[in-house]
Amino acid sequence: MSKLQTSIRRRSTSLLLILAATLIIPPGGATAAALSRAQTVEKLHRLLANLPQKQVACSAKVVDLTAGEVVLERNASRKLIPASNQKLWVLAAATVGLGESFAFRTVLAANGQNVYVIGDGDPGFGDPRLVEAREDSVIGELERWAEVLVRKGFKSLAGRLIFDDSLFDRQWTHPSWEPRHRQKWYAAPVSALIINDNCIDVTLQPAKNTGAPVLWSMMPPNDAVEIVNRCKSGGKGKPVINRPEQQMRFVLSGRCNKRWEFPSVAVADPAALFAGAFHRVLRDRGIATDGEVRTERVRLPTGLLPSNLTVLAEYQTPLPEVLSRIGKNSQNLFAEALLKRLGYEWSRRAGWESPIGSWDTGRSAMLNFAQSAQVPLDESDYHDASGLSRANRMSADQAVGLLSAMFRHRARDLFVGSLAMVGQDGSLKKRMVSLPGAVYAKTGYLNGVRTLSGYVITPAGRWFAFSVLFNDIKGGAKRFNKVHDQFCELLANWPDA
Repeated sequence: MSKLQTSIRRRSTSLLLILAATLIIPPGGATAAALSRAQTVEKLHRLLANLPQKQVACSAKVVDLTAGEVVLERNASRKLIPASNQKLWVLAAATVGLGESFAFRTVLAANGQNVYVIGDGDPGFGDPRLVEAREDSVIGELERWAEVLVRKGFKSLAGRLIFDDSLFDRQWTHPSWEPRHRQKWYAAPVSALIINDNCIDVTLQPAKNTGAPVLWSMMPPNDAVEIVNRCKSGGKGKPVINRPEQQMRFVLSGRCNKRWEFPSVAVADPAALFAGAFHRVLRDRGIATDGEVRTERVRLPTGLLPSNLTVLAEYQTPLPEVLSRIGKNSQNLFAEALLKRLGYEWSRRAGWESPIGSWDTGRSAMLNFAQSAQVPLDESDYHDASGLSRANRMSADQAVGLLSAMFRHRARDLFVGSLAMVGQDGSLKKRMVSLPGAVYAKTGYLNGVRTLSGYVITPAGRWFAFSVLFNDIKGGAKRFNKVHDQFCELLANWPDA
């Protein structure tokens, strides 16, 4: 029995206890559990027909996967902005196309006095959340690599220090992303060398004397990043950090009267960030780096490494960890790196002379997957993997078609297990807490957009695939989270008798 199946059995028991407590019908009304199927469907329709705002566009569909029947359709073929529900495509395609045994591999190698770092597009290298779970640090692996070099006799690097990010193209930022987002962590550049989600984290501490420059620290410590400190200690106001466009230079300004942690800020050149972090670690370890530091292609056109390289160390991030960061935490960089990695695999299998991971080859990989899954996907509707692009389009019919295809696939447990689970983890940890484990789904948020698509499992083990997409919301959109929650609760209380 799989972990997912065991979890479902446990959830069914707990849900039965919850439902037993709700079977006493209060005066003047019936609980959702006491409704007939026809009444439940009617309430679902009524919920979507009486939204908090009349102008909101809605596309919705529900399929009873156990019975193989359509339960509800409302503008199901209407294509809307999916926000992070777009991530369902890359989650499914990677689950099917790469498989659970796949792992990203970042390599440390040498040839004579030259040392090489060869990227594989691994978004998990130095990812703060993953390393924290292992009680490690963002630069922990780089520090271990430095120790490997010392043991191999590299007390100084007389040769070159070479970084290879050639597995992906050098279009690091998607052209349809809004410029105002490009310094934000959620729009970090996408490259084949990644550390700390291609961001820096800057922490400030005011000095003892008012008006003195603040004290600052940065993660990862880095020789490629310049910090210009114009921020003063004490006084009124708050600190500001800004990165001039396409520069590895960050300017601190404003006032700071207490310890301050900025949200992660995206860098302009991810390969330089990685190289600068490793260079600093080597220097701190006492390894002199007198040779040239450069970025160049080392991989052969086949993707293999030259035979004259000796692999000294290899860092791996298993696919399930990447899927979980995408599905549960909605981490954009992970989704985009995975899409480019799928694009590289697609172009390699298609016989390209020089396979490459890019948004274009990733889109081709996604179209190929959608065709094999028998879920229509138009090229003009698919732009990025994360859903940050407002040019993306998806209908509830497409979302449910994808969810239905994955329900029937042998890799279902891996796919479903990567989604957020209500009351348990990810973006649904604090929602629908009365239905622990009854809903596995992907949330989606952009200005004016709220989306939710996934699975509902009843206490009797009946599975529903559902998608409810909202666009054109004005102002605060939390009320539409409640609509999603009520929708799922009705399905979770589906009468099986």
